[in-house]
Amino acid sequence: MNVTNQLEELKENHEVVGDVRGMGLMVGIELVKDKRTQEKAPKLRNRVVKNAVQKQGLWILGSGQNCLRLTPSYVIAEDELDSAVDKIENAIKDSV
Repeated sequence: MNVTNQLEELKENHEVVGDVRGMGLMVGIELVKDKRTQEKAPKLRNRVVKNAVQKQGLWILGSGQNCLRLTPSYVIAEDELDSAVDKIENAIKDSV
């Protein structure tokens, strides 16, 4: 499964993932309080970033008020991308 499909699955499986968008490997994951209202969740985003870095060992950045920014190297193996998506999902689960 490619990373775009994995991230779309992440969006479908988590109420706090409002949108996934980007181009190529540069991707933004929008975190919201509720998918229906699309209310931004900046505190959740900060907790997810902190968890990802400190507990999951994944360096990600916040972007804007409520997005996660992913900008991996152009030279990256598929298993590394799979691992990154798993770590992001763990960080979201631990932070909600």
